[in-house]
Order: sequence, then C-alpha cells, then structure tokens
Amino acid sequence: MNTKITIDGTVYDIPCRIIRTAEVKASEISGLLINGVYFNDVVGVYMEYDVDITTPLYMQGKYAQLYEKLTEPVDAHTFILPYNQSTITLTARVESVEDEFEELPGGTKYWKNPGFTIIANHPSKSETLSEVITRGRCPIPEITGPREGDTYTYTNGAWVKVEDEGE
Repeated sequence: MNTKITIDGTVYDIPCRIIRTAEVKASEISGLLINGVYFNDVVGVYMEYDVDITTPLYMQGKYAQLYEKLTEPVDAHTFILPYNQSTITLTARVESVEDEFEELPGGTKYWKNPGFTIIANHPSKSETLSEVITRGRCPIPEITGPREGDTYTYTNGAWVKVEDEGE
C-alpha cells in the first residue's frame, strides 16, 4: 500500500514503512535534586520519523526524484506525514538518507532498501503559559536579545517589556 508523504509541497505517493518516535526533551536544568526528587523541566516533544521505502524496479525514477529532494543541502524541509488518524506538518531536518546499490546478473542496476530519517526542528507539543503557571513553574518569555535587568510582564496575550522610569 502506498503512503502519501509531502515534502516542500510535492506529494510522493510511495510504498513505505514508517516508524515515528516522540522524544520528550528536558532542559539543561533538569536533574536529581538534593531531596531525591527528579526535576524534569520539559522543553517539548520533538517528532522523529524513520521511513523505509519499498522501491520496485519500475519506481526507480520516482525514487531518484525523492532522493534528490532529501539530499538538498538546506536547513530544513516542510513535511506532511501520517499522524494518528490524520497528518502532521513538521519543519524538520534530514538526519540521514541511505540505500543500497544492486546489480542483477542480466546487467540491470538499481538502488534498493532506501530509507531516511527526519527530526523536527521545533517541538510538536509544549506546555501553554496557563499550564506552566498551573504546575507552579516560572514562565519564561521567548524574547530575543534581552539585556541584564530587563523586566517583562504578560499582558493581553503577549510578553511586554516593563519600561524603567529612567528610560
């Protein structure tokens, strides 16, 4: 059975086996506390997909197009992959692409056992601000370029810098 995988807007309808892994990543401050409790500061859940493709001889052209797309030297691709009973859209990096060259006795040459691995560049799941506060954690604003001493407050759905009186 073929599975539809979309990469950067191009649909590849290919026979494949897909293994997904959801990695729950903790921050650097996670670890065992003095009181014996493990503090787990979860940054988010990052999705990883391993795709093994079945390429019959008649699909070599389609596979060659896919191979060229996956081996483009770019920071990420946009993937649409199966997820539960629907799909998930991920901006992900290609970690590896592998296959095996085969030459048959009659002189036919082809690539077999192709596969690739991608890992999302961003968390697919993370806590909302309300969830962070409800769990008693300190919410941290996603601010680029803060300076020492800057203060922020969460107002009307966004982090806003509190201006000093002297500024």
